[in-house]
Amino acid sequence: MSSNNINTNYSLWKFFPIIIFAFSPKIDLVGFPGYWQGIRLDDIVILFCAIYFLISNKFKIYPNLINSKIFGFNLIIFFPYIVISSLIAELSEAPHSMILLLRYCEYMALILILNQLNPPTDKIILVFKIYILFNFLIVLLQYFNLIGGFTSKGGCIIEHTSSIYRCYDVADIKSICFFNCGYDFIKNYQPAGQFLLNRVPGITGGPWELSVNLAISFFGLVLCEKNLKKLIPYILMILIMMLIAQSRGIIFGFLAGSFFILKDYKKTFKIIFFILIFLSLIYFLNFFNFREIFHNKFVLDYFTLIKLMISIFSESLPSADTFIGTGLESMYLRAEAWHRSIAALKENNYLIIFGTGGSSLYEESLIIRVITSYGIIGTLLACYLIRKLPLFFVIFLFVTGFTIDLFISFKIFLFTCLFLMIYFKNKKEIIKI
Repeated sequence: MSSNNINTNYSLWKFFPIIIFAFSPKIDLVGFPGYWQGIRLDDIVILFCAIYFLISNKFKIYPNLINSKIFGFNLIIFFPYIVISSLIAELSEAPHSMILLLRYCEYMALILILNQLNPPTDKIILVFKIYILFNFLIVLLQYFNLIGGFTSKGGCIIEHTSSIYRCYDVADIKSICFFNCGYDFIKNYQPAGQFLLNRVPGITGGPWELSVNLAISFFGLVLCEKNLKKLIPYILMILIMMLIAQSRGIIFGFLAGSFFILKDYKKTFKIIFFILIFLSLIYFLNFFNFREIFHNKFVLDYFTLIKLMISIFSESLPSADTFIGTGLESMYLRAEAWHRSIAALKENNYLIIFGTGGSSLYEESLIIRVITSYGIIGTLLACYLIRKLPLFFVIFLFVTGFTIDLFISFKIFLFTCLFLMIYFKNKKEIIKI
């Protein structure tokens, strides 16, 4: 066997964990009582990879695995603050989720693994392209009720003969169990034709996770592909999937970030112009029921929305009845969650300064997550640590993160890491040139 073949095989084996992380479905291998999410394939791969790299580096975490030159170093040095914030919340008897600390530990392990694997730019771009193509096929099959999908929440099985719903709930997991935990259907599986409002998830855990990862993949392709004409098929597929997913906040973030993605404003104008022309065409031809989606999701009373957002900092929210039929019902539910989190922060001056460490597993907003979980000091520290991120990506995270708690999703965190890895590699190459 030639040396070239050996190197190729080695590269493929090194890249195997990233394939698992990006494409493995939301199937719990082991379930635990009291918790909805169990152990999945990517959790096992992270554990074995982390152990392998610890042993291969002779347990020399510093400087072999962690040093100031690795990707994600700023995220790692933020971790001690998260621990401090959680301890202060514990001493203050404030509600906080210890599960979040485990998720943060998993993310730290992922960063170290990605640095050890060090995937080349072309391999990451290949993952983005395959991810778009594969999801497009699955999304169309799901949209036309031909197949189901594995989601974070899972779904219900309908007994058509008796019209009885059989659904999984956390309370049903009474002991450590495997796969379907004794039921005759997998708890994360959503059957064909039963996705809420036909918002299909592709191979992801939900439509919002799908849309975010598609946007990040788009940003990666635009940065690395010099010939924009080659991107047209991918842009079309991404737009169609985003429309089917109906995640308006993510679409706003995607468009806002796209305005600033290139320093060549002529190319940026061409991309935005093409996107708007395509969306207009879909609207007038009413493909994928886009006309109804547009009026239900985007034609809103934005002044009322602004008032609602301001009210989350007040003593009470407006009556929920005033939002019925306005298209802002989902925003009101988010506002209720944000209002509770902010109210909990106000109960103790220490919590205002240091945060609660995370009072709930899902916060409905990345912005509210940062403010309430890490307090004033943590928010300022986080802003300082992300100062070197590209402006367009910060805009995308800010707009999208206003209504989505982005990084509670493992796959969104993974795709963000992969994108930033190629961004900083590309930046170094430009500086060298």
